[in-house]
Amino acid sequence: MSSSITPSPRQLAGRLNQLKRKGLTSEGRARLRQTAMVNRPWRFSTGPRTTVGKARSAANGKARQVNTISARELRAIVADTRALADGMAELRRSTSVRIDQPPPDSSLVELTQTQSA
Repeated sequence: MSSSITPSPRQLAGRLNQLKRKGLTSEGRARLRQTAMVNRPWRFSTGPRTTVGKARSAANGKARQVNTISARELRAIVADTRALADGMAELRRSTSVRIDQPPPDSSLVELTQTQSA
């Protein structure tokens, strides 16, 4: 017994509408350009201007976010942690005493021992 799933009428309509779209003709493109030049929509596409509007705009992406922090925030945290670890390692390398070399002030110790003897 084979069951075939029939698509809903809504799915069929979407598929048919998608097949009807073939792009813009040169006349349609010219009409679209002329309408854009008359309305000049770029004048109003400035984004939020106030701090409240900017905060609300920044919160838009958080609404559907899966985790508590975004992937971008996580990458920034990892980069900061890595930079901190690298800085600590560099500091450790620059200040560590090497076993194969005597400390820089050992000549003073030897000088004082020879003078007292």
